[in-house]
Amino acid sequence: MNWRERYRRYRRYGLEPLPAEASREQREARIAELRVLRHKRRRRIAIRSGIGIGAVALLAVATIYWLVTTIGGRDFLLRQIVSRLPADAVLTWEQAEGPVSGPMTLRGVHFSLPRQRDPDCVPTPQASCAMGTIVFNARTLVLDPAIRPLLGRTLRLDALDVAGATLDLPRSDTPFKLPTWPDVLPAIEPPLDLRADTIRIDGLRVLQEGQPLIAIQRARGGLDARSGRLHVERLAVASDRGRFTLHGDYTPGDNYRSNLLATAVLPAPAGQTAPRLGLVARGDLSRMVVALAGRAPAPLRATLTLQGSADAPHWQLDANSEALDIALLAGSGEAGTPLRFKLAASGTGGNARLQGALQRGDFSLSVLPSTLQLQDQRLQLQPLTVATLGGRIVANGVADLRDPDNTSLKLALNARGLRWQDAAGNTAVLADADLGVAGKLERWAVRGQARVARGDDHATVDVAGSGDRDGMRFDTLHAAMPQGRLDASGTLTWTPALQWQAQARLAGFDPGYFAPDWPGAIDGALRSNGMLRDGKGLLAQVEARALGGTLRRRALSGHGNLDIDGNAYAGDIALALGDSRIDAKGRMASTLDVDAKFAPLHLDDLLPDGKGVLRGSLTLRGARNAPDVAVDLAGSALAFGDYRATRLQAKGRLPWRQGDGALLVNADGVQAGIPLTRLRASLRGAVERLRFDVDAGNDTVALALAGSAAKQGTRWQGGLASAVLTPAAAAKWTLQQPASWSWDGRSGALSSTCLQSALGGALCASADWPRRGVDLRGNGLPLALASDWLPKREDGRPWAFDGKLDLVAQLRPQGGAWSATASLSSASGGVRNGPRARRDLLGYRELKLDARFDPQRIDATLATALAKGGRVDAHVATGWDAYAPLAGTLKANLRELGWLELFSPDIVQPTGTLDLDVRLAGTRARPLLGGHGQLREFAAELPALGIALQDGEIRLQALEDGSALIAGRLGTGKGVLGIDGSLGWRDDATPLQLNLRGSDVLLADTRQARILASPDIAVSYRAGAPLQVRGTVAVPEADLHLERLDMGVSPSPDVVVLDPIDPLRAAAVPLQLDLDVLVTVGEQVRLDGYGLAGTLAGSLRVRQPPGGELRATGALDVGGRYRAYGQDLRITRGRLLWSNTRAGDPLLDIRAQREIGAVTAGVQVNGRASAPVASVWSNPAMSQSEALAYLTLGRPLPSLSSREMQQLDVAKSALNAGVGLLTAQLGARIGLDDAGVSTSRALGAEVLGIGKYLSPKLYVSYGVSLLGTGQVVTLKYLLRKGFDIQIESSTIENRASVNWRTEK
Repeated sequence: MNWRERYRRYRRYGLEPLPAEASREQREARIAELRVLRHKRRRRIAIRSGIGIGAVALLAVATIYWLVTTIGGRDFLLRQIVSRLPADAVLTWEQAEGPVSGPMTLRGVHFSLPRQRDPDCVPTPQASCAMGTIVFNARTLVLDPAIRPLLGRTLRLDALDVAGATLDLPRSDTPFKLPTWPDVLPAIEPPLDLRADTIRIDGLRVLQEGQPLIAIQRARGGLDARSGRLHVERLAVASDRGRFTLHGDYTPGDNYRSNLLATAVLPAPAGQTAPRLGLVARGDLSRMVVALAGRAPAPLRATLTLQGSADAPHWQLDANSEALDIALLAGSGEAGTPLRFKLAASGTGGNARLQGALQRGDFSLSVLPSTLQLQDQRLQLQPLTVATLGGRIVANGVADLRDPDNTSLKLALNARGLRWQDAAGNTAVLADADLGVAGKLERWAVRGQARVARGDDHATVDVAGSGDRDGMRFDTLHAAMPQGRLDASGTLTWTPALQWQAQARLAGFDPGYFAPDWPGAIDGALRSNGMLRDGKGLLAQVEARALGGTLRRRALSGHGNLDIDGNAYAGDIALALGDSRIDAKGRMASTLDVDAKFAPLHLDDLLPDGKGVLRGSLTLRGARNAPDVAVDLAGSALAFGDYRATRLQAKGRLPWRQGDGALLVNADGVQAGIPLTRLRASLRGAVERLRFDVDAGNDTVALALAGSAAKQGTRWQGGLASAVLTPAAAAKWTLQQPASWSWDGRSGALSSTCLQSALGGALCASADWPRRGVDLRGNGLPLALASDWLPKREDGRPWAFDGKLDLVAQLRPQGGAWSATASLSSASGGVRNGPRARRDLLGYRELKLDARFDPQRIDATLATALAKGGRVDAHVATGWDAYAPLAGTLKANLRELGWLELFSPDIVQPTGTLDLDVRLAGTRARPLLGGHGQLREFAAELPALGIALQDGEIRLQALEDGSALIAGRLGTGKGVLGIDGSLGWRDDATPLQLNLRGSDVLLADTRQARILASPDIAVSYRAGAPLQVRGTVAVPEADLHLERLDMGVSPSPDVVVLDPIDPLRAAAVPLQLDLDVLVTVGEQVRLDGYGLAGTLAGSLRVRQPPGGELRATGALDVGGRYRAYGQDLRITRGRLLWSNTRAGDPLLDIRAQREIGAVTAGVQVNGRASAPVASVWSNPAMSQSEALAYLTLGRPLPSLSSREMQQLDVAKSALNAGVGLLTAQLGARIGLDDAGVSTSRALGAEVLGIGKYLSPKLYVSYGVSLLGTGQVVTLKYLLRKGFDIQIESSTIENRASVNWRTEK
């Protein structure tokens, strides 16, 4: 340090410098003094600095406070934000309220920001990049930020409210790129961390260059977006495209870890179920599962699983649906044709293997196992194979998108074995085709050939063309066939506007190769050109000249042209095809001038499935929306598709506004959605001053109307003078007084209009739409009105209802839709077994049915108390179509069961208690039932069987998987029949499994029979399959009184009972039976009647395969005594044997005898029941006549008188004719019950016979051949309903059969 620096240092602290000769002590003292002074100086500097810094900090705090809490600070910050926006960006607002610290409200906000349509575009001096603009406008924008998080580069909004906003996005011109993994997943890179705890949006329309994308009515939720991380907190959006929710986390910065749940409810047309979808994404790149499930409208399932390497993961996709409507997924609310599909795909990275099936309407397609490869923006088919139209289409090719400016495509399609046919399925067309497309977007070419065969004829189609980015040119379109050809060419451009030009020349061209219903050989020339103009619609010309040749084997000639200019049309056509002649010309612009003549028109000339002839003319002249009509048409036997008219005549002139005219319409045999046997309409005046009379009807109902209609300004109004509705089998309804109505397209009115029923009660309707809506009321409507509309009862008796009900229904507008309510109430009533019955089988009181409807939902509730105790409560909620979810409950406590008599006339006075608690779920097409039902203390009488059921208990437990468990018991006599099993209703098969077990169950206890049985049977049934019966039946005890058997005789098998409503309806196919049952007959089974007093014992295994005959294996033993020829015969041996033979044709081994002193005489019957052989024997041996004398008269021949000899001759003749012992016994009882000519299968000829019913089950007849070939004795015995045994014994042959019959 030199002397000058020391001097300055001393002077700084106010000290004089030490002399050069100062001592050490002086120097140290001076240093200490300097230290003290330096410390004081530093202190002063620190104090001053602190004061300065504090002042600056205070100034900064005051400035920040001013910026965030004052209006001036807010305006200053907003101006700074605007000044720092990118160039060409604009931010304006009309009004600002509140400080920046919040809540700050901006009104009339406008923000616009230019953006490149292609983010990858790089501008050059020679070319600029196409630009678009992001435009955001909001009526109100409310921000409530938290200031402190801004210090950490986080924008935190306690609240963000947006109202009345629009966001217009520019179109993106980003070149198409094939997806790559995991780049296809979105990145989260906001410029500033953003956290919004509460987001409220009320009205936000999102557009793309003015075209609407989505309109958000309401959105609520929270958001936390940071670099590489996104958390969405219960975001719920309601929009015109549907209702959406989203919740969860998505973290691209952490190996794309995801845990997201999204749902969507999309709009649907009225009457269709709204699609509902749910999406779950969980996992990260090491393993991620994405699942989509819901209904659209049928159940939709899709699962994507990825695992393994992040760059080339192994993945698997499975998706299926029975009916997926792609149009509904767009959120437009418009439905399309659902498709049925199933897709399975798997692979590693960009290598994929896939197969599946798709069906839409009548079109079906199957993707056979195929391989695709996607790598580095290069897609390769290796190959893709599709099966459709009865053949296969194989696609091989490569699409290279690595360079967006130099995209290339090379594709080859090879089709083999394709086939299609005409509507009748008679003419089949086979086709093979090859097509290739190759080139780049700037220049590409297409070439192909199809080879078509129809029977022995062959045709070829060649096509060649080229194109670029703007359009394509067809250089060659040539079709050659044996009798003709087609040559066509043209151009099609799509940039800058859609435009086309085409011409074709036909020389014997046969369109039947491509449309089998339209074979022919057509000559002529076709020309068309046009373009689609912005804002002016379509400009096009179509011309067909010099048409000739044949079409559908009919001579063809004519010409036609059509010009289109926006909404103006003009053209004319003159066509002769076969016997049809059509001439039409006209112009449609602001006015209408159309003339058409049919001289005549044979529908089958023009339409393959058309029929009938139409003659006459039609003229339309006047304003486009109000033309005068003149018509003179007559048609006969008209038919097309589902529409029919046996006869149609329309003749007259009807002006629209001025003048008077008349138009008469007469039609018979009309089918146009509603079948009408007749239609008569008389229209008079003008369309806008119309008076009409209508008379229409069919076999079920007839309707007669008379009224008027007139238009004043934009409003139609009129009146209904009379109306009569006459059902064929129900009460007539008549309009009580004239009614008036009006309608202007949006609103309408109907005065109180009441229809009076002939049985009493009235139904009234009135409307004032949309202000008040529509009201419908019914007062005192008899329940008997419903009886004629219900299905007929099986016993043929009419329904008998007692009581009246009231109806109140309302239809109200609701936004752009509607809602309706309906309420039915009845104080009391019931149903009876017949009109003259004195008691109700089921009575009720305070019945109430309430229903609510809207375009998507149906909700109904039923509640009623029962007259004899108990209650029924039901609720159901569903939609209108088969895919609508179904939910409902049914709770019932029935203490009267008389209504069971309606379903079975054999049940009399049923009693007990029925409790039901049922839940409905699933869909209308596939309902699921849960809950239970229990029948307790059930008792009833079965008079036909003479038994009473008691102590009945049956339980049914319905499970939501579509099945139900059945368990219960029925008491009859001293026995109990146990029941257990299951029933399924998940599909149409409705499988049923029942086990019936019991001991000493009393099956019948009448004067005719008393039967006890012990069954152990398993019954199985599935729709479309035979009824399967397995098990054993033991009959330990029975008493059968043959002469007392009392059951009405059913018609014989040759009697056909026709349906009185539809006599031509085919008979129902009887239910097939798969039977395998072992029947054991105990020793206490006794038979009594017609001279027989005996027993029956043994066992028999009865089998019947589906569609086969009844066969049996086993033996039955008959014992006891039989009285024949006035004598008691003891059955010493009686066996009926079966060895897997027809049940009605057993082997007979029967021996009956009597003892007369030392002589024993008897009858031996052998052979099959179809051909029995009877012989008389005796011990000791003697002649047949001698033995027969002992058997019938008990004495030898020499001792017989002449009268006794005659009796013996009769018995011998009967024996020689093969008539059995039972026939001999019945001979003495034959009377005259019927007489006439019938056919005898035993004689093979017509016989004249007489017969008598000896009992309701037993019939015997005697006949003589009209050809003189012999006589026949016939015996029929009814075993049970539907089964009988018939034995015929004639002079030619003997027959026996077991018959089963059904009525149709």
